[in-house]
Amino acid sequence: MTLPNPGNSLSSAPSAVAAVAGLASQPTLAELFSSFKRRWVLGVLIGGIVASVIVAAIWIVMPSGKHQVRAIIYMRATAAKGGANNYNNDAFDRFKENQLANMKSRAFLARVGNLPGVGNLPMMVGDKAGVYESLLVIKFDSPEMLHVIMNGDDKEQLRTLLSAFVQHYVLEAKEEEQSGLERQRKQLSDAKDEANKKIISINTQLQLDVNRNGVGEVGLQKQLIVTEINRLTGEIGRLESEDVRLTAELSQIEGELKGEVAIDPGSIVKVVELSDRVRLQVDAVAKLQAAYDKYGKQVQPGNLKLKLMREELDAAKLALDVERKTVSPELLKEIRDDRRKELLVSKQRFTQAIVPIRAQLKAQKEAKVSQEGQFKNLGQGVGNVAANTAVANTELAPTIVLRDKLATQLSETESILSSQEPRVSIQEDAIIAENYNLKQKVIFATGAAGAAMLGILLTISYLEWRHRRVDGVDQVVTELGMRVIGTIPAFPSRASLRSGEASQKQSWRFILNESVNSTRTMLLHTAKTQQMQIILVTSAMQGEGKTSVSSQLATSMATAGLRTLILDCDLRNPSMHKLFDIPIAPGCSEILLQEIDIADAVQSTSVPNLWIIPAGQCNHRVIAALAQGQSLEAVFNRLRGQFDIIVVDSCPILPVADTLLVAQHVDGVVFSILQGVSQLPKVQDASERMTQLNIPLIGAVVNGIKSDIPAYGNYAKQLPA
Repeated sequence: MTLPNPGNSLSSAPSAVAAVAGLASQPTLAELFSSFKRRWVLGVLIGGIVASVIVAAIWIVMPSGKHQVRAIIYMRATAAKGGANNYNNDAFDRFKENQLANMKSRAFLARVGNLPGVGNLPMMVGDKAGVYESLLVIKFDSPEMLHVIMNGDDKEQLRTLLSAFVQHYVLEAKEEEQSGLERQRKQLSDAKDEANKKIISINTQLQLDVNRNGVGEVGLQKQLIVTEINRLTGEIGRLESEDVRLTAELSQIEGELKGEVAIDPGSIVKVVELSDRVRLQVDAVAKLQAAYDKYGKQVQPGNLKLKLMREELDAAKLALDVERKTVSPELLKEIRDDRRKELLVSKQRFTQAIVPIRAQLKAQKEAKVSQEGQFKNLGQGVGNVAANTAVANTELAPTIVLRDKLATQLSETESILSSQEPRVSIQEDAIIAENYNLKQKVIFATGAAGAAMLGILLTISYLEWRHRRVDGVDQVVTELGMRVIGTIPAFPSRASLRSGEASQKQSWRFILNESVNSTRTMLLHTAKTQQMQIILVTSAMQGEGKTSVSSQLATSMATAGLRTLILDCDLRNPSMHKLFDIPIAPGCSEILLQEIDIADAVQSTSVPNLWIIPAGQCNHRVIAALAQGQSLEAVFNRLRGQFDIIVVDSCPILPVADTLLVAQHVDGVVFSILQGVSQLPKVQDASERMTQLNIPLIGAVVNGIKSDIPAYGNYAKQLPA
């Protein structure tokens, strides 16, 4: 075909090379955040996977903490007569010190360590007492509650060891207490017998004195009087002793009634544990503990169901503690009220008991005075007998009091022996408090997962920053030092085009046309002032919109009345022929091989004033001819005289050298930069290569810009045809 007649051609002339600014070597926080926004989905996905793996690894690898086994021993304080327990008395403190010293002694620990079922445990190797010494923690958490604790890894062995320790200690303590009470009972019984013997001896001696000094009927009367005096003396001593005891008891009761009634905490604990509400909760905890222990022997420690059972067990124990604390004040009030009632009854009973005792004591003293008066009236010899009787009575009365006191103490001791209430007992047998380090695992896993997530996000943000994708026009100007001659809006997705309203589609087409026309105006102005006719459009890498920019600029120039030619020099990966729906050959490849004339390769398009030379069929000979440059230069020289403006669509600069070969024969280069895709370092590298070859850079066209339709107002509409 013949070439179209030339119009007013623009002559070409070299232009200055644009300066390229250096890129920063370190990112700013704003740049990292911008990079993160582009890759946040990928970062969160990878970070989530890595964090999950780390959490799982920590949960599996991190060892469990030491389990704890604990038991509680109840030590009853001795009670003051008629009153409540005194927890601060020296005797109880000494008792507790002795018990602690006994259970910590190596002799006792060795005895426990050699018990059947204990000595053959794997933990009990070597010094058995030393094993107990290293594991035991013994402390009083309240005046009468002794907590015995063991910590270790093997919870079942620990429970066996602690249970044996507690049970054997309580057994020995009961035996020691029993034997001590037996010794005390025997000592009191012997002392009482001695007092009785002494009383009999004194009475016998008095009887002998009467017999020696009395004669006939007078002597008999003397003997009877002395016997009665002795009887009255003993009865008076007994009554005085009973009066002292009852008075002391009554005084103790009245003292306790004046203040707040003291209650034995051990009694409170026992009453609380026996209450219906607490017993139900204790039974529930016991069932959950048994189920947990049974299931725990069948599965691994990290089993999910086992963890849930543990949480349920802990919740039940917490509920039990709350129930105990809730019930205790109510029961304490009831116990105090009951105790006060008991004290009032006891006070009335002791008061009533003292009245007849004192009446009898008064009567006995008066009878004794009367008998002593009769004795004095019996005549000679009575004075000696009376004197001896007075001496004897000074020994007899205290002995009778002592005998009665010993009898009371003996009765109390025998009562304790028969009551079967030991001073030391097991309040709570050995139970396991498992420790799987859940809190520590959660802390470590959370910290590690958070650090991993943050590290992944920072790494991906940094790697994304290394690519330095173009975020906007300002970066092209400030960081690359390129002149921006125009922007082109991003193409909407097909789905949005299909679903959008006709007015929105029309507005977007208007913005696209106006953006291309504005870019064309800037480009033609530069071409006119710098006498440029052949404009090459390229990019740093593939997929940055160069072909789209080439076709849109060429179409805009043609609609402006300029005879425009598109020369597809992207020989290796052509696509311009697809846009205009023309055959790929004959084209530029065949022209370079001089197989056809240029006129035969020029094809018209549906756009007035727009022609195109497609890429043709490329091969190694075509690339070799391109490298020589002579054929291409001849083609450009011939085309200059036939068209007003020639737009050359070429390859990306960095993948292949074709564009650098073509660009040496054009008047200027336009860079196509795609926002969010083009990378600043690669664009810089491509521009530096052109600078080294003294190829003039007209400027950059940034496409893919988000369009702001409302900003155009009423102008965002097409004019009528």
